[in-house]
Amino acid sequence: MTAPGTVSALAIVPVRVGSQRLPGKALLAESGKALFLYTCEQARRTRNVDSVCVATDDDTVERIARAHGHLVVRTSPACRTGSERCAEAAASIPCEVVLDIQGDWPEVDPRDLEALVDQLLRGAAVTNTLCAPLHDEAAMQNPNVVKVVRGRSGKALYFSPALVPFRREGDHPIRRHVGVYGFRRDVLLRVPGLPSSGLAEAEGLEQLRFLENDIPMHVLDAAGDPWGIETRADYDAFLHRLRHRRHPPP
Repeated sequence: MTAPGTVSALAIVPVRVGSQRLPGKALLAESGKALFLYTCEQARRTRNVDSVCVATDDDTVERIARAHGHLVVRTSPACRTGSERCAEAAASIPCEVVLDIQGDWPEVDPRDLEALVDQLLRGAAVTNTLCAPLHDEAAMQNPNVVKVVRGRSGKALYFSPALVPFRREGDHPIRRHVGVYGFRRDVLLRVPGLPSSGLAEAEGLEQLRFLENDIPMHVLDAAGDPWGIETRADYDAFLHRLRHRRHPPP
């Protein structure tokens, strides 16, 4: 039973402005509103999430988020990753499970977020994430599209910007990672103190710190088809999809 004053599921959207590949990415607003607000809206549509907040160290992000009615938790600029920022925010909010929904995934499907929360609340996982099939050859070779290899148990074996697995023969499916994570709160709070062998830094992928510290991560199949925004081309493609949804062809 959840203790008084504790929510079952908290969604946190970690937002920083200092993107290297696309400076100011979170605040791009050529669609009419800042990019990260789309992610917040998807989190709010998730039926089994009790509360949504934005975790940031940026004044402009805080102002925009509050103007749109979002709870904001200020976090340290020293946070190295989105999960560290979420851990700092979650430390002040009692809850059972936490969704870490990266602010540059504006099209993540609420149904997929609900599946992550459900698995965690049932005690069937301590951390989890999402994947989608990858068929496009150019995307397979694109280092901005992270790939994940999943074992028979449904748990992640490895993540990489490189094309994994290497297919010497056969036709093993290629899966791309969707940048959303679910955590039991106690596991998330351990994240900032996890040691690293350097693997996460070598690949530039924070989730490898979980795996190399023997924290199992279940990988669920996404029902939706969300894409992360890493480059200007990604943002332009998002704007195109948005216009198409608003004004579908006759």
